Amino acid sequence: MERSALHAFADEIGLFFEDQGLPRMPGRVLGWLMVCDPPHQSAEELAEAVQASRGAISMAVKLLIGAGAVERHPVAGTRRVYYRLRPGFWLLEAESKARVARDWRKLMERGLDLMDDLGEDRTRRVKEAHDMYAFLEQEYSQIRDRWLRRQEGEEI
Repeated sequence: MERSALHAFADEIGLFFEDQGLPRMPGRVLGWLMVCDPPHQSAEELAEAVQASRGAISMAVKLLIGAGAVERHPVAGTRRVYYRLRPGFWLLEAESKARVARDWRKLMERGLDLMDDLGEDRTRRVKEAHDMYAFLEQEYSQIRDRWLRRQEGEEI
C-alpha cells in the first residue's frame, strides 16, 4: 500500500473518532501508529505524517497515553521521545469495557434497591439498564477468555 493511502487510512480513523464524539486528532495519531514503519514515531514524525502542529500532537498523545492506547518507547542511542501503540491494547480495551459494564450494573443495583418499594412500573427503566449491563459484563468476560485461548492457539 502506498504511503498516501496509509495517511488516508489514519484520517479515516480520525473521522471515526469524531463520529464517536471524540477529538479527531487522537484518532489520526492512533491510526498512523497502527500502520507506520517503524512502529514507533517521534512527535516530529507524527506531526509530519498527519500534517498537524506539535501542540496538536502533544495533546493527542497525552489523551492516547491516558487511555492506555499509546506508550512512550525508548530507542537506544537517542534522546528523542518515541511513541508506539501499546502492545495488548485491544485486550485492555475489552477489559475496560467489562469494568464499565460491571460498575454500571452495580450502580443500577443500588438504584433498584432504592426503588424497591416503588413498584414495577417505576423501576422498569432502571431494571432494563441493570439487566443489559449484567449481560454485557458476562459477555465481555467470555470475550476476554476466548480471545486469550485464541491467542494461545487453542480451538474456540
